[in-house]
Amino acid sequence: MAEVKVIDVSPKGFSGYISSFVVIDEKVAVIDPGPETSYARLKDGLDELGVRPDLIFVTHVHLDHAGAAAHLLKDFESPVVYAHPRGVPHIVDPSKLYAASYEVTPLLPETYGRPLNAEPSRVREAPDGLKVSLGQSSIRVIHTPGHASHHMSLLLEPDGVIFTGDSAGIIFNFKGLEVVMPTTPPPFKPKMYLEAIGRMEAVKPRLFAPTHFGVHDDAMKWLSTARQQAVSWLEIVRTIGPERDLGTLERAIAQREPAIARLLDEQGDEQGSFAVRGFLDTTIMGLADAIKRGEWP
Repeated sequence: MAEVKVIDVSPKGFSGYISSFVVIDEKVAVIDPGPETSYARLKDGLDELGVRPDLIFVTHVHLDHAGAAAHLLKDFESPVVYAHPRGVPHIVDPSKLYAASYEVTPLLPETYGRPLNAEPSRVREAPDGLKVSLGQSSIRVIHTPGHASHHMSLLLEPDGVIFTGDSAGIIFNFKGLEVVMPTTPPPFKPKMYLEAIGRMEAVKPRLFAPTHFGVHDDAMKWLSTARQQAVSWLEIVRTIGPERDLGTLERAIAQREPAIARLLDEQGDEQGSFAVRGFLDTTIMGLADAIKRGEWP
C-alpha cells in the first residue's frame, strides 16, 4: 500500500482550502501541486517529508490546482507532468488561461499567481484509462469533464483512493466549520458533471480526496452527496431565476444549507470574503450560466 500525505497549499497563509497530495511508493507522485503563489509551502512540505517527486499529475489546469507544476519541473530534474490532453497546452504556456481567469473574477488570478511556462518535452498527455505504476501501487486516469473540459480524476490502486480535483464538489474547513458545495464555475456542464460522478462511482473507491480539501472515508457516500447537492443547487437557481443577482441566489441556497449561511455571515473577515467570492460566488455563477444556456434541466 502506498502512503498518501496532504500538504496544505492554501494561499495567503489560510488553511484548509487547497490540498496537494503526495503519494509515496517506490516512486513519489505529487497530485495537484497547487497555486504558483503557494509553491514555497509545497516545497517546504516535500522537504519535511524527505521526498523528491518523480511524477506530477494535475486533475485540471486551473490556477489553484496546476499553478505550481512548472516550479517543480524547474527545481527537480526527473519529474514529468501528466495532464488531460486538452490541458497540456496550458501547462506549457499558461498565458491564455491566466488571462481568461480574469473574466470569471480577478480575485482568482491575483490570489493564485501566474504559472511559469513548462518545458514541452516534460508534459505528457494522459488519455482516459492510462495506468502509471508507482511500484506496488498505480494511478489510473479517469476523464471526468463537467467542471472543466480538461478535467480528469485519479484512482490510486489497489488502495482505492479517488483524487477528484473539482469533479465532485468540495469539503473545506472554515474556522472549524465543514463547508460542502458543488464546484461549478462557468462554463459549467451539469450533465457531464453528473455523468463524471457516475464514472467515479463505477470504480467503487474507498477514500475520497478532493483537492478542496483532504482525505475522507466512505467515498461512495461523498460521491452521492456531490450528485445530490449539485442537482439541488441547480434546482434552487432555476426556481429563483438564473438572472437574479448573486446576493439573492446566495440567500436562497443558505436557507437550505446552514454552513453556507454561516459563511455568508463571515464575509467581513478576510477568509470569509475569500471563501464567498472565490468559491461560492463562482459556483453560483456557473449554475446560473448553465441554466441560461439551456443546459439544465
